[in-house]
Amino acid sequence: MDSFAELQAIVNGDLSIDTTSSFFTPTLVKLAINRAYIKAGGLYRWKETEDAKKTSSVASQEFYDYPTNWRPNSVWKLKVDGTDYADPLAYKDYLYEGENDWPSGFVRAWTSQWRRFFIYPIPTTNGVNNIEIWGYKIVDKMVNDSDVTIFSYSMPECNEAIILEAEAILKQKGQEETSSQFKSAQALQILTIAWGKVQQDQKKYEKTQPFFDVNDMFPDRGRNRTNTSNGSPLANF
Repeated sequence: MDSFAELQAIVNGDLSIDTTSSFFTPTLVKLAINRAYIKAGGLYRWKETEDAKKTSSVASQEFYDYPTNWRPNSVWKLKVDGTDYADPLAYKDYLYEGENDWPSGFVRAWTSQWRRFFIYPIPTTNGVNNIEIWGYKIVDKMVNDSDVTIFSYSMPECNEAIILEAEAILKQKGQEETSSQFKSAQALQILTIAWGKVQQDQKKYEKTQPFFDVNDMFPDRGRNRTNTSNGSPLANF
């Protein structure tokens, strides 16, 4: 059940829908599957929805619009002229610093606000694709029978969730409310479990070794843990 055609066939089979039905038309089934897919794709920040784009700086322009198909507040990395701008400031902190002429010696900063991002220092010249951003896009709806979801071939259980949610949408139209709620709850459970596995896998690549040894202002003398470089107790808070 990887292609759009296969998803349609399963929904039709599960709900005993005749392709000549005037109530559950093929168009309606396709619409329900895409609605379910968009809901599933937007439920979590799936790695498959990560995207990167380039845009050009404009002289004296501080803020820039997101790409049209990106989710709000989803930009997580930014480079200008090849320089990484590190982590973003909170929007209110960015405004505060800007209103107070920025701290002396402050080099660069950026922030994201809904569907715009701001950069400091403000560009003084027009650039050519010199701003790079990374964020999360909205999944593309399926149109052709051969189209696949972001989960096809890698997380097929999520396609099962899409089927269940699509059937819930159709059953709601058919006024089978209890059955609709049950299928929708099943879909959510499948997606939540799948997301939990993704997070668990991502933890394998997270840094666990601290960058610095931290002196403990309130050491637990009974543990006898010391910094090997200077003999001071290590932090235990």
